[in-house]
Amino acid sequence: MPFVRRPLSDARKLLVAALLPAMASGCSFGERRTNISPAFLRPMTVAVAPVLNFSGELQFDASKAADLLASELTFVDGVTVLPVNRVIATLAAQGRTQIESPEHALETAEMVGADAIIVAGITEYDAYTPSVGLVLQMYTLNGAAPAGFDAVEASRMPSPVASARYHDPHVPTSQTQMVLNGNHKDVRERVMEYAKPRENADIHLGWEQYLKVQTLYLRFCWHEAIDRLMNQERARRLRLASEAEPMEVPA
Repeated sequence: MPFVRRPLSDARKLLVAALLPAMASGCSFGERRTNISPAFLRPMTVAVAPVLNFSGELQFDASKAADLLASELTFVDGVTVLPVNRVIATLAAQGRTQIESPEHALETAEMVGADAIIVAGITEYDAYTPSVGLVLQMYTLNGAAPAGFDAVEASRMPSPVASARYHDPHVPTSQTQMVLNGNHKDVRERVMEYAKPRENADIHLGWEQYLKVQTLYLRFCWHEAIDRLMNQERARRLRLASEAEPMEVPA
């Protein structure tokens, strides 16, 4: 179900149903890379919207969470991340505090000078387990189809390939949803891998600080979600590019 313009009281249902500046430095810590492979064929500027809190946890700091998400996005190669405050200021000028619809997301991205905007929501939050449920949606300006693709013409064609290449602007170009429970063995193993190339601020906790410190665990969760989102977007763009190639006509 697409995320359509409705009162914010309905935002949780819609986000869950739809799976709702710093240049990437390219640096790494130690001998391992922390960067995420890019999904884009050219440098992109990405904005981050204020995080929506649907977890019911009143102590969750949505503003801090948005800053952490923006910070982790800087590890995506080729991406420039706009400060969250720029989006907040733009929303404030509109008398709003959150993104309310896909149209609003795209409008905001254009107003802040971004190629894309990421809308995130927290659906579950337990800082002591720790366990985090989250949703990421990415809305991209002029990124729904490859260059030279005529969406209007394609929408008139009965071909299933043509219809597959047309993207409805009312839904995200890419989206992902996950729950990461720090008590699960596979999650702990991924946390350990995430911690290896990063500076170890607490030599007593070691890699487990990323399970015990709330902000560090949330960083890990954003990293996992961004990585999955970029993989999905990369696959989508490769598919669109391959479909845009002219077919050979037999002699």
